[in-house]
Amino acid sequence: MKFECARADISSAVSNAQRAVSTKSNIPLLEGVYIKAENDTVVLFGTDNEIGVECTFQAMVDEPGECVVNARLFGDIVKNLPGDMAVIETVDDVKIRITSGVSVYLIFIIQTDSFPSFPEVERANIYVIDQLTLKKMFSQTSFAIGTDESRKVLTGLLLESGGGELYAVAVDGYRIALRKHPVVPSENEIKMIIPSKTVNELMRVIPSAIGELRLYGGTRQAVVEFENCRVFTRIIDGEFFNYRYILPVEFMTQIIVNRQMLLDAIEGAALIINTDLMRLYPVMLNVADDMIKVHALSDSGVADLEIEVDMSGEPIEVAFNPRYFIETLRAIDDEVISIRFTTRVGQCVIKPLNNDSYTYLILPVKVGS
Repeated sequence: MKFECARADISSAVSNAQRAVSTKSNIPLLEGVYIKAENDTVVLFGTDNEIGVECTFQAMVDEPGECVVNARLFGDIVKNLPGDMAVIETVDDVKIRITSGVSVYLIFIIQTDSFPSFPEVERANIYVIDQLTLKKMFSQTSFAIGTDESRKVLTGLLLESGGGELYAVAVDGYRIALRKHPVVPSENEIKMIIPSKTVNELMRVIPSAIGELRLYGGTRQAVVEFENCRVFTRIIDGEFFNYRYILPVEFMTQIIVNRQMLLDAIEGAALIINTDLMRLYPVMLNVADDMIKVHALSDSGVADLEIEVDMSGEPIEVAFNPRYFIETLRAIDDEVISIRFTTRVGQCVIKPLNNDSYTYLILPVKVGS
């Protein structure tokens, strides 16, 4: 194998493929990245058998071939090459030589024959969506993915379609984060639970640029394709939490509030609470007379802040883990939002004013009377 390529192209490709590579695997092969050169095209593929990232770029291929090398080492070398171009070639089928400018590296090849290939996934139901839209849907919901391994289905993000909408939903037992976006309807809708790791890596790999991506999958696997990359993931098996039946339709109190002002107030109140103790020291929200008073009490002191709101319904006082509110408010782009409280011990729901593109539900903390 021998090819010449732009250093920036191979650096970007290995950086993305490396994200799927395990750094603590008991199988040395899975710490490698697979390289295949043919027909003036180079393919890099990294996987840990749960997630896989394949990247393709153009190169001048003098000798076609394939090999597997340690992903971390190869990535570090390529990233620090001095020249604009790089030549990659195998030496005696046991090493590869990496040359750029006056720099030359020789690293050993890992056994290639047993390296897993990119899986064949049924392409029957392909959904086309903007790169930035899916990336934003993930970022606005992934913070609420559960971490309790005993409830495996909640450790992933639900993606499902229906009625011309694509839904992204995360539930951790204390809150629900739901984001939806219109898509072209399909005869066969999708419903899949994507593991948290895959969601986080997709947010890093998907470009922050205008462009479309394709999403498709079967009962066990899913693929996201964009530009010169394909990301494969296994799907979490099981039935996701039926979130639709828990979203309330009746409310005791509603406020319309400036999102940033409320975020500033809750963050300010939370300053006196140790990050690890936010479950023990909730923030109190007291809504009355078109004002919301934010109160926090901890071993470190007391904080009281207040802001104006547009209120309807009855006065109410509710306690919340401040982290849940802070993460939710940070995920929202809207300047003004609606917050609805069901009861003094019931959940609250945060939505936009004029549409239902997102819904966030947060359960309160029960405190003494």
